[in-house]
Amino acid sequence: MSRDLWRVGVQWKDHRPDGNIRHSQVVSTFGPGALVDFVDDAAIVAGLSWWAKGPSIVEDRLVAMLARQQGYEQVVLHAPPASSRDLEDPDRKWIKAFRFPQWFACQNEHCWVDSDQPPRRDSARPRRLLHLSQLDGAGHKCKGGKGKTSKVQPIRFVRACKLGHIDDIGWGALVHRNKPECSRRILWIDEAAASGDLADVRITCSGCGENLRMSVAAQLYSQITDQTGAKHQVPTLDACEGRQPWLGGETAEGCGQAMRLLLRSASHAYFAVNASVIHIPDPDADLRDRVAKVYDLVKAVKSPAQIELLRELQDVVRIALEGISDEMAFAEVVRRREAQPVARKKVKEAEIEVLLNCPPALATDQPNGRFYARTISHSWRRRALMKRLSRVVVIPRLVEVRALAGFTRFEPKTTDVDGELDIGAEVARPDEPLTWLPAVENFGEGFFFSLDEPALAKWEMECAVRDRHELFKAGFKLWQGQRDDRKKQKDDFANARFVLLHSLSHLLITAVSLDCGYSASSIRERIYAGAGGSGILLYTASPGAEGSLGGLVEVGRHIDRYLEQALELGRLCANDPVCAAHSPDHEDGRSDRFLEGASCHGCLLISEPSCERMNQYLDRTLVVPTVETADAAFFR
Repeated sequence: MSRDLWRVGVQWKDHRPDGNIRHSQVVSTFGPGALVDFVDDAAIVAGLSWWAKGPSIVEDRLVAMLARQQGYEQVVLHAPPASSRDLEDPDRKWIKAFRFPQWFACQNEHCWVDSDQPPRRDSARPRRLLHLSQLDGAGHKCKGGKGKTSKVQPIRFVRACKLGHIDDIGWGALVHRNKPECSRRILWIDEAAASGDLADVRITCSGCGENLRMSVAAQLYSQITDQTGAKHQVPTLDACEGRQPWLGGETAEGCGQAMRLLLRSASHAYFAVNASVIHIPDPDADLRDRVAKVYDLVKAVKSPAQIELLRELQDVVRIALEGISDEMAFAEVVRRREAQPVARKKVKEAEIEVLLNCPPALATDQPNGRFYARTISHSWRRRALMKRLSRVVVIPRLVEVRALAGFTRFEPKTTDVDGELDIGAEVARPDEPLTWLPAVENFGEGFFFSLDEPALAKWEMECAVRDRHELFKAGFKLWQGQRDDRKKQKDDFANARFVLLHSLSHLLITAVSLDCGYSASSIRERIYAGAGGSGILLYTASPGAEGSLGGLVEVGRHIDRYLEQALELGRLCANDPVCAAHSPDHEDGRSDRFLEGASCHGCLLISEPSCERMNQYLDRTLVVPTVETADAAFFR
């Protein structure tokens, strides 16, 4: 199948689109490999070879981070195509999708009777289960290919593996799993109740009478091995063949993973793997530019002393390198002379370095600027509570660049504590080979604050805090043991410092959203807890100007008031004392709250798009005193 960029698209005539998709949704919900429902059909979004490209997006830090991943070395960023509202526009740009799944259920509730099947004793009304090749045009003629054509709907069950491959279920082999497939096979689907429960959905073959409840099918797909470790010999449970329908039906060789039953509309059917950075000025870019201007004059120097000599002899060199030390200039000359790549810091390490230092050059608002931040005065530290903070920075303007690097199914994949993405083999790629990735620029505002480092270090050494820290480590170990990832995750987040910052961030988002003009789901967090420093950035970002209303900047100027409200929210939950008594489960088999302490929907859980860690690693106990304990709280 050709992978050339395509423009023709669907011939709409009088048909109107089923809906609209924003650019931000393309890189989060409807990227390559996503399953999309239409009114009368369903599809899977095609790989990037079948997309038209939008404008180029330049963000060197994000591209450099992606280039550290195998197969992503040459990628560039482009916005998704902007589509004209004129359906007859010949230059209209498209994102292609392939029809998937290829099995359908007839929507005529009298399909069984119209097909001259014998009456059912249970008064059930099965409907034909049809492959795409069995359809009569766009529907099903229930009366033996005669009469009125009934509508059909795509079946809601498919199968997939943890590496993102997805395929139709072999319904005939599944129903006839206990004997040879029927030669007079006619498949029917019977949904006995309106609830959609799997136990009420039965697949039947009217040729031989074999049937199977979907609840049993789900168990078969989940029970990959028996107690002896031997694999089930069920035809539909064979190893994954690596089908990639978003790439036009190509097959990835050597997958061999176990297939699992998947509902197309389930929340775990598609997790976008996003990489994002906050655009910040590169402090070394000015150095590189100024050395480049006089490189021909200084490229032969052997030491910093010769740089100093050239300053005295050459006015051009003196003017270009003014304010730059001889050592820094010499190091840049050596880098260029030896053709070494520009050293890039980790994503969050570079961001927090700027936020903690906030050089004066960033405090001046520039026309069409992309980052504008300034440290506010220390007047807020007059209150005893605020002495636990060391710095507050308001950011009237920032830009977040977010790119879609791939996707997963069943389990989400997120960045590490430094904001770096380890893609690995468990992430399905949006195209093969990769040449570009869809990205969006989100414009917004926010504020940043850091906690007092000496107070944090002293708090981490307290016995109650260390005990809580060990509970999270033990809970993480049990949680990790229940996963079958090819590459295990690190326990960077399962420590008291990150849990404190993450929990405080959630409390602040709830408190801030009541006054700042943004809903809680519009505010995002960025937690810094790596080697570069610790802090919290709360910001709002959207593709347009909606994220620049000034509400979060005003919150930053009055951080003392909102911090007090946040801590008050954390002291008592509507579900206390039950919520306050929660701790990370460190005993296998007790429950599945391995990564959560005192947290629930009444206190700490927020909208998942706002949270970096999918509402995990949360514990009020480390932030404020609760009805259960006060010994581990940072704010007392």
